[in-house]
Amino acid sequence: MSGTTEGGSLEPTMDGFSEGGRSADPAGESPQSLRERAGAVSAEILDRLADPAVTVAATRIPAGASDDGVAEPIWAELTLGSGSPGLALAFAGASRDAARQVPRAHAYLTAGTRAVSGRPGTVGGVFKGPGALAFAVLLAHRTTGGYVSALRRFDAYQRDLVRTVLPPVEDRPLPTIGHYEVVRGLTGVGRYLLARAESCEEPLTAVLDYLVRLSLGTVEHRGVDVPRWWALDAPRIGSEAAFPGGHLNLGLSHGVAGPLALLALAWEQGVRVPRQQEAMEATAALLRTWAVADRYGLFWPGYLSFAQWRRGPAAYDGTAKWPAWCYGAPGVSRALQLAGRALGRADFSDLARASVERLLVLPRSAWGIDDHALCHGWAGALHQLGRLDEAWQDPRLAGLRDDIAAELVSAFDPALPFGLRFTMTKVPFGSDVSGYLDGAAGVALALDSYAAAGTPADWDMPLLLA
Repeated sequence: MSGTTEGGSLEPTMDGFSEGGRSADPAGESPQSLRERAGAVSAEILDRLADPAVTVAATRIPAGASDDGVAEPIWAELTLGSGSPGLALAFAGASRDAARQVPRAHAYLTAGTRAVSGRPGTVGGVFKGPGALAFAVLLAHRTTGGYVSALRRFDAYQRDLVRTVLPPVEDRPLPTIGHYEVVRGLTGVGRYLLARAESCEEPLTAVLDYLVRLSLGTVEHRGVDVPRWWALDAPRIGSEAAFPGGHLNLGLSHGVAGPLALLALAWEQGVRVPRQQEAMEATAALLRTWAVADRYGLFWPGYLSFAQWRRGPAAYDGTAKWPAWCYGAPGVSRALQLAGRALGRADFSDLARASVERLLVLPRSAWGIDDHALCHGWAGALHQLGRLDEAWQDPRLAGLRDDIAAELVSAFDPALPFGLRFTMTKVPFGSDVSGYLDGAAGVALALDSYAAAGTPADWDMPLLLA
């Protein structure tokens, strides 16, 4: 299915997107020139997001893109998906023109604080509720030195949260991946605690110990041994019928790769608990076992049904999902790279590299990406490949990133509220989404890091990429 903007200027193509119906063609443009254009587009997107009232009003699914033909507002205040915490994080994390960005971040922090003030908010890991705002305050503190009192309050909130919700590790499958995953669970909370280890050491070690225990050994389920990561829920709402025996999730956002990344980052920071190295090795071995192949190379299934687990990797009958943060390479690849770096295990890094080699030969028309966002779109691919290439310095990866950046830059349409549209419904590139994970703020950050040839503020901490 193809989609067209109201002005007719942005059309998805087989390679992703183009401007005015013309494919983006970076040939003849120097990398430096392209980086300058990417920086300018990033700055323009941030300018369009500067006023909270305007941003909230413009964040919507237009009637032409909605499933029922009625325009729908989609601002979700206390989220990193499309709410004040994510916008504050974007302004605090941008590397260019900090003097202009700091007051903009403050405006969104004020809105988020007002929303959470006087009520406990919804417990939702680090992507929803007070946990989302905690990450925004953390990054604002790191970039300005301020927000000390607010940060202490969020430290206390996260400490209390771990004491309240830390579940036992039992000899049976988990009721839900929400216990441990990055988005809703303890891995995301653990990344905040690691950044605040000086004041949150006790709950941090409790979270790490919990993840270590889940990493080791098996439990019995329907007469078969499955990893302790096995969960009885389905990977997404509406897919329950396809997963009657639960599932094993392998992704970075919702699966075992997220805990692996956190354990690796903690190890490098010198925060270690008993059997942590063994846990990292066991999780990496699980990912190695399920690194299946198609004619282009290695990839990871996003998740496995009970039937697929019983048949084993040699009989895997699924196809690769899109290259994304949430599932598959390069998100899983980054977790393995971090583990390899932490433990000095070249074989982990080599496995990560093999999965990225597949992307170097897979035509972009076959990537399956139909969005611009960080979570599962072109901005996420651009940024994660950049993180991976910090260690590898592969000219082929640099060229691939140039191509993706050129397409993102060419897709920018000044007639749209945020310059780009996103895929929230069946209509590709049809929705005006402002946020960090799902929308324009995330694209601005990815282009900013590309333009700066680095990510000095580590705005991707909530994604477990750093």
